[in-house]
Amino acid sequence: MLRDLLESGDVPLVRTIEDRVRQTTHGRIRDLVVEEVQGEVVVRGQVSSHHTRQLALQGALELLSGKSLRACIEVGQRPR
Repeated sequence: MLRDLLESGDVPLVRTIEDRVRQTTHGRIRDLVVEEVQGEVVVRGQVSSHHTRQLALQGALELLSGKSLRACIEVGQRPR
């Protein structure tokens, strides 16, 4: 059903990926930005663990079919 919506163009791809990444990481990604640059989906943000980074990538990849993904997700604690 989600793929049908994406293919029909009713829901923007980057918005859908952003929502999925937030869902799969349970909101643990900070400063999340998803954009499409020259046919490539770029996911940016900050997480506190490699596990959360993997969850973010998994969420994004579940929705991409045939598009390239570039992950610019930093792992580590935010400076105080």
